[in-house]
Amino acid sequence: MTILEERPRKVTILIVGASLPKMPEGTDIVTHLRRHGVDVEQVERPKGKNGIADVIQRTAAELGAKLIVMGAYEHSKFSQDLFGGVTHEVIRSSQVPVFMSH
Repeated sequence: MTILEERPRKVTILIVGASLPKMPEGTDIVTHLRRHGVDVEQVERPKGKNGIADVIQRTAAELGAKLIVMGAYEHSKFSQDLFGGVTHEVIRSSQVPVFMSH
């Protein structure tokens, strides 16, 4: 039995809006991925006038991303109807596969 393992060529961690809080030394996702031999970079972008989903989509296109991995967070139905939702918008408009965790 042969097991083939494919590693990503590069992973980009995208932070949209405010920077993440400072993590204890060595516990952030970038450090974790590097320990496992992954070529990783962190990119920070402002939210912009078109919203977070737009920033995610534009950045994925600019980088030539083959996959978007993101958390899925659900707001109340009222909030979702009033403001829309990043999760819904990314799923609706993505040009590449999206892997989500809730």
